[in-house]
Amino acid sequence: METDNRKQKNIKKKKRRKKRYLLRFLILILVCVGAYFLLHIEYFTVDGITIAGNKDISDKEILKLSELETGENIFDIHPMAAQRRIKKNLYIEDADVSRKLPNMVEIVVKERSGKAQFIKGKKYIVTDNEGRVLDIAKEMQKVTLIENVKVDRARIDKEIRVEDTAVYKKSMDMVANMEAGDLYFKRLLIKGNRVEAYVYDGLVCKGTYDEVMASITSGALKTVVFDLYQKDIKTGTINIGGNNYCSFTP
Repeated sequence: METDNRKQKNIKKKKRRKKRYLLRFLILILVCVGAYFLLHIEYFTVDGITIAGNKDISDKEILKLSELETGENIFDIHPMAAQRRIKKNLYIEDADVSRKLPNMVEIVVKERSGKAQFIKGKKYIVTDNEGRVLDIAKEMQKVTLIENVKVDRARIDKEIRVEDTAVYKKSMDMVANMEAGDLYFKRLLIKGNRVEAYVYDGLVCKGTYDEVMASITSGALKTVVFDLYQKDIKTGTINIGGNNYCSFTP
């Protein structure tokens, strides 16, 4: 008799336990449903997307890459997925997408600019300072054209392969030095130890590799180029000698 009572009590306990579990489960479902509808009210509808950090790439292009749109719920946006889509553009080094509650999204990018370009057939191969191919274009881009370097192979997002690695390395080192010295060469030609660096099509700097590099580092070449710019002189030759000596010949 006592055993039967215990069994009945255990059965009742199990039933009560099941009811409690069921009740908790139903409450959880109600909470989730309530939270879903609460988070999807109009208050959390995206009505603005801000973009920062870009200079060369337009807001329109970045927004298109992100595939984000106003009018969608802010909690339906997946920042990591949007970042991956934006970084498909090789000119974008990094991207950060974040929700700004209740109804704004912020995109901040860090650009990677082209530093040099090379001719291969009828195409222009654009690379960064490390030789990573960013673009293969049909038209010349607004970056320094490296002449006298033959390209063996160029593939997007891969390092460029060239025949004369010595001239290539000198050219890329000069491009990096040029950027650090706040100068821009439209074209760069290195033959042996001689350099021809074109500021404009008609204005060229000539000297040995070491002399040109030294004049850029010291700021002497920049001073001469800026003086000619102020005088609107775009043709002639800047001869560069030892001890950062620069002379201009019309």
